[in-house]
Amino acid sequence: MIEPYQLIGLPYRLGAVPEKHGAADCLTLSKAVLAWYGIESPCPTRSWYKRLRAEDYSIFWEQLELWGIKTDAAKVGTIGLIRAADSSYGLAAFYDDGWLQFKDRQVIWIPCSGLTPVALYCR
Repeated sequence: MIEPYQLIGLPYRLGAVPEKHGAADCLTLSKAVLAWYGIESPCPTRSWYKRLRAEDYSIFWEQLELWGIKTDAAKVGTIGLIRAADSSYGLAAFYDDGWLQFKDRQVIWIPCSGLTPVALYCR
């Protein structure tokens, strides 16, 4: 199992699994962080990836309730829906009083104050 801090610096690749490919996407990044904390999460399906390739970001709104319930506070096990500068959406995972997310196609950690998620979901 990969430790969340080991995800920092990984490149973005749609559909990549960190342990297998040395890369990740926002779904597999979030799953890895939740797994570290012993929290189960749904497996992304081919339909997720087909829709993301078609830039259909409504998939996030439709599927995030499977990851947990909407909440107002970030804590261990929280996934944040974030809006990127290009108006696309992605996920960030709460870790160590901050967020792991992609910026410039690479995983970074930023403090909580550095990210304002559109919505938060937690088991």
